[in-house]
Amino acid sequence: MRTLFFAAFASLGLIATASPAISAPQMMGLVASNAAVPLQCQRGDCFAELTAFCLQPERASPVQGTAYRMHDPSRLVAFATTKDGRRIELDAKQHLEIKAERSHVAVRIGMSSRTMARLGLRQVHIKVARNATLVPLSIQGDKSPLQADEIVAGAGPMRTIGASYVDQEQHWMPVARMTNRLINALPPGGRVSEQRRSGLWDAVIGPDGFAQTPPGTDQRLRGVYEQCQQAVAVGRLPSLRRCLEGKHDSMVGTLNNRYWYAIKSGS
Repeated sequence: MRTLFFAAFASLGLIATASPAISAPQMMGLVASNAAVPLQCQRGDCFAELTAFCLQPERASPVQGTAYRMHDPSRLVAFATTKDGRRIELDAKQHLEIKAERSHVAVRIGMSSRTMARLGLRQVHIKVARNATLVPLSIQGDKSPLQADEIVAGAGPMRTIGASYVDQEQHWMPVARMTNRLINALPPGGRVSEQRRSGLWDAVIGPDGFAQTPPGTDQRLRGVYEQCQQAVAVGRLPSLRRCLEGKHDSMVGTLNNRYWYAIKSGS
């Protein structure tokens, strides 16, 4: 089946045989969130960070702040608590912005604090469904815009292969997902107290955190967590969040490389 997909990509000219595009960046897969993720606010922005990966290695990775949209808006759901205590569902397409955060492995999804205030919101949670795809917003004057057949292939057969190599991978992706939960439980900038660092595991993972994960996930995540705790304690890295981001990006990047190899080799 993957060989057939590869043949389809080749017929569309989507396999990396040319130089990288100079304008529109790559489409990305957005990894599903197992639970709703709350937005945190800092310096006028309220956002959560989610895991992503590159679907088109022949196109350039996005720079930080590059704007994206959901290919299928129904795969991103946002719930809010208003200041008067009501629970409402937001129109995610209308109110949420999606921006690349760290190359093609992490994105920010959220809104400005001004928008939060205008809508009378106290808290917002977002949740991403399976097999979500991100498409970069069109830019006026783009010298190499995404073509319709690229988008069809990226959100269709390429996303299907990406799911098997990245989203559904059972060794490191479960660890990356839980690392992402730890990241979103820390403030976006600066250090936190030693007490908060040491209590993060119990606050986020809890006693039943691995009930639905593959065997070995707890040991692998514990290794990542303890390495980062040590790195911050000795001053090798400035913050626990920064360390966890680096670990997360390394895990997702490795899986992304395997996907790239698969689509290029047709395996």
